Amino acid sequence: MKKICGRVGTGIGLIIFVFGSTALWGQQKPAPSTPPAESGGSSAQSPGGQNATPDHATSYYHFMMARRDEELAGISNRPDLVDKAVAEYKAAMAADPDSLFLRTQLAELYYRADRIGDAIREAQAVLQANPDEVDAHRLLAGIYLHSLGESDAAANSEATLRKAITEFEAVTRLDPKDTDSLIALGRLYRVTNQNGKAEDAFRKAIGTDPGSKAALSHLAQLYLDEGSYADAVATLERIAPADMDPSTFVMLGQAYLQTRDYDKAVDAYNQALQQDPENQELRRYYAEALLNAGKNNDARAEFQKILRTDPNDGEAWLRLGHLDRVEGKFDEGRDELAKAQNLLPDNPEVGYEQATLEEAAGNDDKAAAILETLLKNSAKSDGHYTMGEAANRAVFLERLGLIYRTEEKYDQAVSDFRQVVDLGPSQAPHGEALIIDTLRISRQPAKAMAEADAAVAKYPKDRQLAMVRASLLGEQGKPDDAVKELNGLLTGNASDFDVLITIAQVDLQAKRFDDALAAAHKAEATSTKPDDQENAHFTLGSIYERQKQYDQAEAEFKKVLAVDPLNGPASNYLGYMLADRGVRLDESVHYIQKALQTEPNNGAYLDSLGWAYLKMHRPDLAEAPLKRAAHLISDDPTILEHLGNLDLALGHPQAAEQDWERALQEWPGAVSTDFDSDEAATLQKKLDELKVRIANGKANDKPEQ
Repeated sequence: MKKICGRVGTGIGLIIFVFGSTALWGQQKPAPSTPPAESGGSSAQSPGGQNATPDHATSYYHFMMARRDEELAGISNRPDLVDKAVAEYKAAMAADPDSLFLRTQLAELYYRADRIGDAIREAQAVLQANPDEVDAHRLLAGIYLHSLGESDAAANSEATLRKAITEFEAVTRLDPKDTDSLIALGRLYRVTNQNGKAEDAFRKAIGTDPGSKAALSHLAQLYLDEGSYADAVATLERIAPADMDPSTFVMLGQAYLQTRDYDKAVDAYNQALQQDPENQELRRYYAEALLNAGKNNDARAEFQKILRTDPNDGEAWLRLGHLDRVEGKFDEGRDELAKAQNLLPDNPEVGYEQATLEEAAGNDDKAAAILETLLKNSAKSDGHYTMGEAANRAVFLERLGLIYRTEEKYDQAVSDFRQVVDLGPSQAPHGEALIIDTLRISRQPAKAMAEADAAVAKYPKDRQLAMVRASLLGEQGKPDDAVKELNGLLTGNASDFDVLITIAQVDLQAKRFDDALAAAHKAEATSTKPDDQENAHFTLGSIYERQKQYDQAEAEFKKVLAVDPLNGPASNYLGYMLADRGVRLDESVHYIQKALQTEPNNGAYLDSLGWAYLKMHRPDLAEAPLKRAAHLISDDPTILEHLGNLDLALGHPQAAEQDWERALQEWPGAVSTDFDSDEAATLQKKLDELKVRIANGKANDKPEQ
């Protein structure tokens, strides 16, 4: 038996309250008119009977004796004293049988003595006499709550959960200022996925106690789980600084990370770590925050501290491997990831990071082999996967398919993406989008559209697929049809963001710059998430750049980088924009190299770097990145034009002639490129002039780049 003076924990982490009664002695229902029966020489009858003339003095005496025995039982943990206390309560009730207070006290004793069935019966008897007896509801609520952690049968747990909710609803109705019960009710609503009711309960608790750390932290966790990160931040910031502990600082750090307020996230995790400096998990959170903030050296130092404490911490080796991969230190990264693999043999993230490293290092075959192994090890013979397992396989298949697509092995890529579709409805629409995009990139527009039509028919409610199909229409010269379909997807709320960005991109491709700007600005006004804000600023920057409004374009790209310093596309676009104009070339190289830190094997970024070096008249530096870019993206007309400029600068005019001829051959079918008819006309003129110079033996008279 449990000590009856202690608190009782629960299996689901909720607090059980000490159910001391606040009722006044002698509070009872009016005595019924039926005369009492005699019992043991007393004018009162047994508990549950009737007594026209309650003997309060006798009842009070036995009540005090019961409390004495109860306290002694709590000190000595003697079951016999519990039995004596029960007997005294019954004697008190015999003297005053209509006292609901006494019955509630007896029920609480039964509960603390682990006689749960007796406790429930007594409490229910009280509620039969008075359905609004709040202490009886409170006791039953606590009993059912505690039982949730002890029930093995799912059906029983669900029934008990419903009973607990019912009782806490009664408590909070009868005592709306009971903060603890409001919090418990909110947490039970969370368990049953009634988040709206949970939020209401937590808000009411805060209303009764504005400084309640428990209510504020539970409400913040609800917001975090729902993705309402700004609300989570605002809620956590209401907790008094003196009440903040490592757990609340960790929640605050998570919220700041999601709102891309990296410096504040670092500070929050640092404060958690200062309160518990020996906690390696907190140090890990702090290091991850530093990593997200782009403070790679500081993050590395923290992971190394973890490893000095525990050299067998596989997660720390994994993160160091990630850091070295991002910084292009592939050999060091391989060694660290090998250690992580030995320590975490069943963690698929390690293998995925190894594959990503090999892909970044240009070892596509090795990366593909690692991913194939991950897929083989995670395969199930019956083809049935949990949601998590399906999500992991989808990630592996997508990465493998993208590697094949980069290698222009389009059939293999499509085969992998079809396996994503086969994983079920949760993954299928994304798999279809990957297939459509692969057919588009492989210059099979008719097949891409047929695939899109079939996918949209199969998943008519999937907006992403509808947007993919509309983008195809725009790309195939039907921007009006595309925008019409996209406008049909608008709902007038925040979910319109992606649709508006897609409209902007369709209009940009059609050179309808004013329309593109209008759609992008609408998207910016609609955006509520940090990622959406970044996307809006990036889209605006690309529109301004195409309009040759370079100062405005630069301002938009810098807005992206101010929030996300590691945003590779923004760094590359800004660097390329400067290089293409031949201005601030050192700064241009800096931006592009920053982009390459995140993706060292990105063909577009490598082309940008080579182009910047050519603008500096450094073909010796430009050669390696430009040739690597042409190898990675062999059919891009812009890269081929740049390669021709390089060959000309290196004194190879015939090679330059071939590069430019290939660029002109490729551009009509090129996708996702700014190389258009104006660019083609300019290049054709350069090519004609070069042919004349070659014919006249003056090929080394180079035209301006």
